[in-house]
Amino acid sequence: MWNVFSWIAVLIAVLASQARTLAAEPIERPLFDGKSLASWDGDPRFWRAENGEVIGETTAAAKAEKNTFLIYRGGVFGDFDLRFQYQVRGGNSGIQYRSVEKGPWSIGGYQADFEDRHQKSNDGLIDKFTGMFFEEQGRGFMGQRGQTVLVKHNSQNARKPLLDIVGSVGDPSDLEKVIDRDGWNEMRVIAHGYTFVHVVNGRVMSIAVDED
Repeated sequence: MWNVFSWIAVLIAVLASQARTLAAEPIERPLFDGKSLASWDGDPRFWRAENGEVIGETTAAAKAEKNTFLIYRGGVFGDFDLRFQYQVRGGNSGIQYRSVEKGPWSIGGYQADFEDRHQKSNDGLIDKFTGMFFEEQGRGFMGQRGQTVLVKHNSQNARKPLLDIVGSVGDPSDLEKVIDRDGWNEMRVIAHGYTFVHVVNGRVMSIAVDED
């Protein structure tokens, strides 16, 4: 079993190798203009731009019947390092990437999850999902917070891949402690080929290599 440092070393080596064929400097591209939802498409009952923030909100008067997404229409991306800030109150959310549309504002594909505490434990409510590797409308839970996982094809059931836990990036409970419950959190999603890294507040939450 390789430890996380071995996997990070391999990932860095791959990125360094690929970088030699790319431009010397990465291209930085803002996805939000800070004032409007230009280039974005979502159900106006739930999404708005306000005070320099993108807000998604459900209320007693406006409930979402199912998961609904704000979709970026400004381009298609290959490998990327996505950086943003988030805070969430009273629910569960996430950032979709390498995804496809399944219907009006309905998305299937990879998700970097983030949430407010809503899972019950002996100590009260906990957050089990922030930073995990998930596939919306697909194979479901594939990498939990703290895991380095290889996702492999299951010939008996394509929607239930074989998950090979090859390392750890930390104890899930300890990683939860870096999440700010009252303010903004910094999140990064790094996608290179089919290797994905989820980072919250500078801590790697999960690493996944999708071989399926």
